[in-house]
Amino acid sequence: MKNRDELHLGDIEKAMNNRFENLSSQVSQITESEYVKGNIDYLSALRTKPFLLLAGISGTGKSRIVKEMAYASCPDEGDLREDKTSPGNYCLVEVKPNWNDSTELLGYETVLDGGNYHLTKFVKFLIKAMQHENVPFFVCLDEMNLAPVEQYFAEFLSILESRKDVDGTIKSEPLIPATIFEKYQQKLHEELFPTKDSSNTSTGAGCYTADDGTAVYLHSTYAKLMEEGLRIPHNLIVVGTVNMDDTTYQFSRKVIDRAMTIEMNEVNLNDMFDTEKPDALSYREDVVNKCWFFAPFAQSNNALQQMNDERELLAEKIKATIGQTSANGRTTPDSLEAILGKTPFRIAYRVVNELILHFYALRWENKDSEFESLYNKALDNILMMKVLPRIEGNEDLVKEPLAQLDTWTAGAYPKANAKIVEMRERLECAHFTSFWP
Repeated sequence: MKNRDELHLGDIEKAMNNRFENLSSQVSQITESEYVKGNIDYLSALRTKPFLLLAGISGTGKSRIVKEMAYASCPDEGDLREDKTSPGNYCLVEVKPNWNDSTELLGYETVLDGGNYHLTKFVKFLIKAMQHENVPFFVCLDEMNLAPVEQYFAEFLSILESRKDVDGTIKSEPLIPATIFEKYQQKLHEELFPTKDSSNTSTGAGCYTADDGTAVYLHSTYAKLMEEGLRIPHNLIVVGTVNMDDTTYQFSRKVIDRAMTIEMNEVNLNDMFDTEKPDALSYREDVVNKCWFFAPFAQSNNALQQMNDERELLAEKIKATIGQTSANGRTTPDSLEAILGKTPFRIAYRVVNELILHFYALRWENKDSEFESLYNKALDNILMMKVLPRIEGNEDLVKEPLAQLDTWTAGAYPKANAKIVEMRERLECAHFTSFWP
């Protein structure tokens, strides 16, 4: 007869097995439409541009959101589901306070061991993404502003802006030139593709002689690196988590201008006690369609070509709301240009480009929505993600622009208007304000 300790351990094991079975059944109940509905703001931003900043107070689940998206989109392909605690299409990069150049992310040449190139976790993950072109790959730059972003992320930001639509895909300039992969062919190939049985012998990519005298055929991915260098994979999504406090660095307008920013300051304690809520950090049987994560275009003119019925409407609306200053100094009345044109917060082509791309993303989601309301929603989102985060300063600098923006956004742009009211209240109390709390 079993003693009480053995029975107790058996009960615990049975309970744990039942718990995991219940979790598995719960995960299978989550439909794609339910997932999309609960994460639509993030997905719309990603389909506009694959560089997202999640900003807010500590502990609101910013890093978790990125991991949830990776789980939701991770198919049962190769070794992507090998680790139950972290999907293979997810990479967490912990930013360190002492980062001051791009070598922390992109690696560097070294003279040690006869010369080589040091590959970072970030670089290896990008190369892995190249091997799974139809799977969204997520990089989470955790606590992104613990170090000055403009220093360690400058090269990536510049290359990000080189993205263009080429032959049905989005392509960038190289982050690491092809000459590096040619120069250190054997060492880098052995590090990236260490097993000879994984080498691709069918592409005619070439080969080299290993130290033991055997011929090693180049993996097709490595052959592509030797030909084109390492570019930003079209399926790569970079998300930075941001805490704005005394221990972190402020963002320059250069960074804000190149990212889609979403503020996360809401805390819903009811979710913590909802025992029926499925675990989002689990692999799904019905993987969320990749189209919800991929930006279809990098340039607005390609999106405009798809908008036969609304192209002219959109052009006229943007000219009226964003506005411009002509060569003779005449400014579009009642526009953003009229309010911000003579301030450091003036917006230009990049914001307009991404407004068009964002409208296209929203139209894909809302095929039956009326044009005016959909445009107002797109501009409201762009004001929150790209325009208002640029505005900060003392009363002399921002008091009048914020007052005009308050009036301008009232009614049509509710999210932006609520944020402007918050910023004005903070300005009145502290004589200084910014987008960040």
